[in-house]
Amino acid sequence: MKSFYHDVHLHLDLYPNDVEIINHITNFKSYTIAVTNLPVLFDRALKKYKDQKYIRFALGLHPELINQYTEQIPVFFERLKDCRYVGEIGLDFKKTDEYSRKLQVDIFKKIIKECNIYGGKILSIHSRSAAKEVIEIIGSNFNGKIILHWFSGTLNELEKAIDNNYFFSINGDMVNSKKGQNIIKRIPTNRLLIESDGPFTKDTHNNYHLSFVDELIKKIANIRACDSDEMSILLKGNFKNLLE
Repeated sequence: MKSFYHDVHLHLDLYPNDVEIINHITNFKSYTIAVTNLPVLFDRALKKYKDQKYIRFALGLHPELINQYTEQIPVFFERLKDCRYVGEIGLDFKKTDEYSRKLQVDIFKKIIKECNIYGGKILSIHSRSAAKEVIEIIGSNFNGKIILHWFSGTLNELEKAIDNNYFFSINGDMVNSKKGQNIIKRIPTNRLLIESDGPFTKDTHNNYHLSFVDELIKKIANIRACDSDEMSILLKGNFKNLLE
């Protein structure tokens, strides 16, 4: 069976051969969420790439960049009302001082509050070394869909996120690490999605090719002890549920 191609977290604008990649995505009919790291980059992507059949661009404000680009914060909130797809956003506490953490938390709380008011948005969320705080801020009654991208929190944090009905996007680096495999085993089948996080993963760093999807499906199926064709069908259903 042919794989169902999708990628819910791709940094398309960070590849030098972006036009070639768009053609590749179109040829494979791969449904793609192209995240951005700042509103100015989101605006630039919309202008440069225009309407794409298989690609949707997400409005982003990456937590690692907030402190450096504070002038982009009001721009983000100006754009937010009209954007269904939002990402990359979230928290990153790995290399931050107290001021940066507070700023990240304040902005993330405001984003979640605004998205709850608007409703129906799909968020791709970064939570490195901050899964507990991300989950607490989003809560269990979010008015939209949450994707925890490249989740690396504790198993207790994972269980809380599962209880809150979040989705989880899985990439090549996750399936090849012991911690990632332990996380994948515990995620309910109906909450799994596929991401590349290109160009930040080993299999997409130098070249974006959708063969990564076939390989991911095989490895996820192996981790879950199920058939690859069955997993492909399940992933297709999950993606459709995400968009509902």
